[in-house]
Amino acid sequence: MKIVRTFATSANLGPGFDCLGICFDLYNEYEFFLSDKYTIEGFSEKFSNPSDNLIVKSYEKVFLLKNKKIQFLTIRQKIQNIPVSRGLGSSASCIVAGIIMANEILGGILSKDEIFQIASMIEGHPDNVLPALVGGLCAAFMAHEKYYYKKYIPSSRLQFYSLIPPFELKTELSRSVLPKMYNRCDVIANLSRIVNLPSAFIDGDIELLKAIFDDKIHEPYRYKLIEHSLDVKTYFKDYAVAISGAGSSLLVIGDKVIELDKIYDFKIVKVIVDNNGVEIYEC
Repeated sequence: MKIVRTFATSANLGPGFDCLGICFDLYNEYEFFLSDKYTIEGFSEKFSNPSDNLIVKSYEKVFLLKNKKIQFLTIRQKIQNIPVSRGLGSSASCIVAGIIMANEILGGILSKDEIFQIASMIEGHPDNVLPALVGGLCAAFMAHEKYYYKKYIPSSRLQFYSLIPPFELKTELSRSVLPKMYNRCDVIANLSRIVNLPSAFIDGDIELLKAIFDDKIHEPYRYKLIEHSLDVKTYFKDYAVAISGAGSSLLVIGDKVIELDKIYDFKIVKVIVDNNGVEIYEC
């Protein structure tokens, strides 16, 4: 039997809407082995049917793309640390797990780039699946029907915290509040910030990060969906604060330790950047 370990991610990072993401040490583990039919164990009832399980869907996608006969699996979720629908890449975790399982069963026929391309195609954008695959801070874009990326290693001086509320926020709802059109000033504001974001992470420059984390494209419309999020942002005025992915969690970055365990209804979880990404090992 083998186990796939997939990690949490936080996408967007303020101005990096749909193109930036970072990998954290919160992880899920999935055990898998060949079987005569699909058996799904350890998942919530919502995801216990193979036809509703994103790992299975992603697994089968590889077989279809490679024109291979699907081989059934038993899949057991052994560890779940990534909360669902909280903006920490739970869907990306499943997509990456399914592709890695398929690649293992098919004898490692996929290159790292092929895995990235397939994962991004399934997800629809690369900002969560990419850091889950390769770790670190990642920037990605599409050109000529192909995804490209660059990986960076953030400074160890930075302290990262996921602030996780008790309520979910579906990506569909979070995207539905965004405008269809943006004015030029807002677009320029984001562009001027995002070009400096990787160096701010690499240098551990919290003052620069605080200035960069002033998004104009998605956060002004999404904060209203997350109760007390603006109160939290005001409280942590000495830190860089952003919505994690599409929400409902928040990401807080600073150069000093946060002593609190909770603020309002947000559980404060210290996280560490994982610079390696998905793992697979024998059990």
